Amino acid sequence: MPRAKNKGNGAAPARSAGARNAGAARNAGTARDTGAARDTGAARAAGAAREPATAVNTPPAPARQPSQEIPAGLARRPGSGAGQRAAGTRPATSPPGTKPGTSPAGTKPGTSPTGTKPDAEPPGAKQAAAMAPGPKAVRAQPTAPTAPKAATAPAPDAAQDDVPVWAAHALEQLLTVTCWIDPGEQGEPATVEFTGRRTDATGPSRLGDTFSREETFEGIVPGSGPVAVTAEVRGVNPGTWAVTARPVGRGAAGRPAGGGRVPWPRRVAIPASPDATMRTRTLLRSPVPGIIRYAYAFLVMLGVLTGLGLEALLLASGHYPVLRPMLFSAGAVAAGVAGGKAWYAAVHQGRKWDGWCIQGFVAGAAVVVAAVAIAGPGLPAGAFLAAATPALLIGMGIGRHGCFWAGCCTGRPTASRWGIWSSDRRLGCRRMPVQLLEAWTALAVGSAALVTVLVAGLARSGLVAVAGLAAYTLVRQLILGLRDESRQWRYGRPVTAAAAAIALVMSIALFAAA
Repeated sequence: MPRAKNKGNGAAPARSAGARNAGAARNAGTARDTGAARDTGAARAAGAAREPATAVNTPPAPARQPSQEIPAGLARRPGSGAGQRAAGTRPATSPPGTKPGTSPAGTKPGTSPTGTKPDAEPPGAKQAAAMAPGPKAVRAQPTAPTAPKAATAPAPDAAQDDVPVWAAHALEQLLTVTCWIDPGEQGEPATVEFTGRRTDATGPSRLGDTFSREETFEGIVPGSGPVAVTAEVRGVNPGTWAVTARPVGRGAAGRPAGGGRVPWPRRVAIPASPDATMRTRTLLRSPVPGIIRYAYAFLVMLGVLTGLGLEALLLASGHYPVLRPMLFSAGAVAAGVAGGKAWYAAVHQGRKWDGWCIQGFVAGAAVVVAAVAIAGPGLPAGAFLAAATPALLIGMGIGRHGCFWAGCCTGRPTASRWGIWSSDRRLGCRRMPVQLLEAWTALAVGSAALVTVLVAGLARSGLVAVAGLAAYTLVRQLILGLRDESRQWRYGRPVTAAAAAIALVMSIALFAAA
């Protein structure tokens, strides 16, 4: 009986004359397998057989010693000599009439006859011959690698840039839409519908070419006169817009106000129609009834320059050096700005950073002025304090008017005749003019301190600084009760007012005794 001998390359398939068993067929040395075959039932033997990459359903040949021989009769049996049989499985064979190492007719290389896809793996990786339990076990074959998916570009909104959030918020194009309503004698929350359509758009409508939203406004007081409610519409495309603002609530607050003007002294014009045409603008250029843009920055800068100039004149009139004390005063202004921001953030518990607190400005500037006076700015400490205090109070009195025009630190809405029409950039109505009251208080106290300094002289007017700051702080605590904001600490104003009153009395007594 003829016997098949193993070749010297480490593994040769056993093949008998006329044998067509696909489980034993191998093309020795002609085709290279993409991965070394493993047998699931036995350990890997040295020189594992390489199989063609196109063979399907062909179990690997078991590794044998070079001297081992297989009888031809046994090699012709199905499953004998072609590979070790797994427990409970039967090796799959090729249909009759097919050549060894080829796929059955109608099937593609790399797929099973039943139409199932084998597990794909990267090219060149080693793969075990997985024999699934069942009557027709199919060995997973390596397939051609699939092209990796192209990485999708991130959305424009997800792109990271170097623009800070506050700067992007200020530079964004938006619409400020205002609706005028009449609260009548039954003030109530008003719900307003804002709609708009872009008029200069060409082609089909895109996202951001129209908008529609409703907002509810609280705090409308009955009998307070015409009320302007303003909404900021973001996320729209830049261009020209036709907008409409109409109240949708029932009752008096649901009636639109007619044309005319707001009560004296503001005299803000009221449009007769709820329809308007406007263009998108940045936040600092968007029009809001009752708000004058850049008035705050202008008046604050004017107040700082006025205060520094007044201090220089007082020092020069007393024949004291000017340059060095003025540099220290400029540092006190910077400390006051930082103190105002820190105080504002502390009052709002770190949730808001978009404003300043005048109380923090006074505290920060006063600390630096006191420290400079103790260290010695090149002149007597009393003279430096006497010159800096009226300058600080008068400068604040000028700059505080900017809050009224900018719509910050607003008072409560009221129907009183003492109220003045102003806006907090969302609700424009008659309000208590707390910004003006604080500004006039600072001007009055600063003027009184200035007169005292001019009469008594800089050298003996050091206690005027304590008395002036204490008087302003005491009056301010009374004005804060008229503000349109909730209290952060119920004992904050009483405690501050008590401390200011004590300091005021003691400073006046000491000044009179000096």
